[in-house]
Amino acid sequence: VKDCHVLVVTGQEGMLDKLRESNVLLEEIQKGLNDYLEKKRLFFARFFFLSNDELLEILSETKDPLRVQPHLKKCFEGIAKLQFTAQQTITGMVSGEQETVPFSETVVPADARGMVEKWLLRVQEVMILSLKDVMEKAVLAYTQVPR
Repeated sequence: VKDCHVLVVTGQEGMLDKLRESNVLLEEIQKGLNDYLEKKRLFFARFFFLSNDELLEILSETKDPLRVQPHLKKCFEGIAKLQFTAQQTITGMVSGEQETVPFSETVVPADARGMVEKWLLRVQEVMILSLKDVMEKAVLAYTQVPR
């Protein structure tokens, strides 16, 4: 097509049918994408706090777990970031006030084989376990530390 003005292009024979077919295909793709994102949200419920765009950004960064950091605040209230070692192992969590809670167990995102939702679920489990351990230590220390 030499003239690419809208009225000229849409006037071509069969163009309306092509546009309708493209629209149907686009709707099928969007439905498939929404179904995919829904499955991910059902596996890791905290993904419901994220928009589709944010969730797609997280899911597209399966090789680099550090890229999830900007979205942690929406998934976990009070968590600004996770502590990573040089080997990309997660060893703790950090609040917005820079308070750090070391994890009782380490989380290795690579063990999830690219499934971000799987290692985030493990992070959630270890967060709960770690907070429980910290509280138990605090209760024991309370009776031993002079006031």
